Amino acid sequence: MDLLSALHSFVRVAATGSFSAVSRETGASQPTISRHIALLEAHYGTTLFARTTRSLMMTEDGRSLLPHAYELLEILETAETVLGRRRASVSGLVRLGVTTAFGLCLTNRIKDLLGKHPDLSVELIMRDGFGDLVEEGLDLAIRVGEIAEGSLIARKLGAVHRSLVISPRHFTAKSSLKHPNDLTGEPCVVFTYGGGRQDWHFFNPEGEESVVAPAAVFRANSSEAALHAVQAGVGVGLLPEFQVRHLIESGELAEVIPDWKVPPMPLYAVHTGPRTLPLRTRTVLDFLIEISSDVLTPT
Repeated sequence: MDLLSALHSFVRVAATGSFSAVSRETGASQPTISRHIALLEAHYGTTLFARTTRSLMMTEDGRSLLPHAYELLEILETAETVLGRRRASVSGLVRLGVTTAFGLCLTNRIKDLLGKHPDLSVELIMRDGFGDLVEEGLDLAIRVGEIAEGSLIARKLGAVHRSLVISPRHFTAKSSLKHPNDLTGEPCVVFTYGGGRQDWHFFNPEGEESVVAPAAVFRANSSEAALHAVQAGVGVGLLPEFQVRHLIESGELAEVIPDWKVPPMPLYAVHTGPRTLPLRTRTVLDFLIEISSDVLTPT
């Protein structure tokens, strides 16, 4: 038995909850994945997954083995990565899922990365919403907000601050907006990232708080569509600060009630494992960390 291959199949089944998902991910047949798990169970003399026709659940022994399996694979892959950096160039395709606004910032800088690594290629899958990394075949993804899926390995890149902005060419309401409560009745553009209720929570330096239910005349699940609506004078919008920073500086957009802020949202790069990434994926992750330090406002 190839114990390492079996352990790798084990941690991927634990992460995805599916033999077929690991089969699609690795290119190995589903019977091969099942055989890996069966051989591993025989080797340790225990049951790692409780199987039914409709579900697959990890047993207590499986949960006990998982951190040790991760640790062993991480040690081996770290050694391969260190040696690989010495003997090989960064090459291959990395599929990266990104939000629209962050993806556009990344696109403006991608030439720097590809110039350093001519054998590397990057495919961006841009959308403002959550997707399944395994089903979409993503190596990395950008997520805004706290990570709910326990199977994902997350690296925090920073925090996304948001600015309340308006088009001064189309609206004269800016001067009358002194407090979040003044937004009552004002037409608003709402970026519906993540779904759910879209109340705007504000706080000021004195510690006061205010919660506003925006009068949304336009909603969009794309930050780019929301930005264009604000620029066109549809209403007041709450958008990522890094997306509108240059427009505020140029005067095309104006920030309203700037003394009142909304809580920042954490930004993560996530993947499904293993913890030690292939060199090409690690290189892209390092670039995302670099981009984030330039693009995001410090917390």
